[in-house]
Amino acid sequence: MPLAKHALIALTVILLIAGATTFAQDAGGGRQQPAASVASGELVKIDTSAKTIVIKTDSEPQMQFSYTDATKITGADKGVAGLATMTGSSLTIHYTKKGQDNVATEIEVQAKKS
Repeated sequence: MPLAKHALIALTVILLIAGATTFAQDAGGGRQQPAASVASGELVKIDTSAKTIVIKTDSEPQMQFSYTDATKITGADKGVAGLATMTGSSLTIHYTKKGQDNVATEIEVQAKKS
């Protein structure tokens, strides 16, 4: 009998560990980051009050993005304020979907071709 008792205890411990591992994976799975996407196009307009930017792409007439203070901006003097004077510039925007919104994580301004 003592061997059966030890086996039962060992089995119980194994099941508890397996259950805890599965629970931890499920709990973390709900907080996965949304997949990042990339869009390129011409800057149509920027609204610094609403923190939105609109570009015209080859595949869609216009795409709108929101941005935050954490959005990385490269290639524009003075960040977002610099973009306000760059209508018509080529942009590449890295973004994630948050519900129906496109949230820009990075905005890259391409140098104008001479």
